[in-house]
Amino acid sequence: MMFNHGELYSLVFWAAIICFVLIGSYFKYKTRESEHRMLERLAEKGQTISPDLLSNIGRDDQIRSGIRPGIILMCVGVALAVFFWAMNGANGMFVSTEHVPNWLPVVGIIPFMVGVALFFTGLFERRPPK
Repeated sequence: MMFNHGELYSLVFWAAIICFVLIGSYFKYKTRESEHRMLERLAEKGQTISPDLLSNIGRDDQIRSGIRPGIILMCVGVALAVFFWAMNGANGMFVSTEHVPNWLPVVGIIPFMVGVALFFTGLFERRPPK
């Protein structure tokens, strides 16, 4: 089975994205596992667990649902749109290519709108008082 260059590039692109997601998920899992193991060992030894230590467990989830990831995703969406616009030939500014679809820059709207949703969710999210 032979792939042409476009199919091979697409396959490598999506395989790389899947690898990045899997590697990130694995390391997040290992971090949480080590945190829980540390708490178990402290509890087995009968030592007191400070409230500061408990409040930092799972803090990554609180940061993830905030404003910062929304801004990052909005920037990724704009970057994708500009990249695909340039790949499209920038409406004849860089190169005139006839084989690239004109709708390709619109792909950047997906992460941009998810970023907008995260941003506004982070703005209006009710946080418990400290």
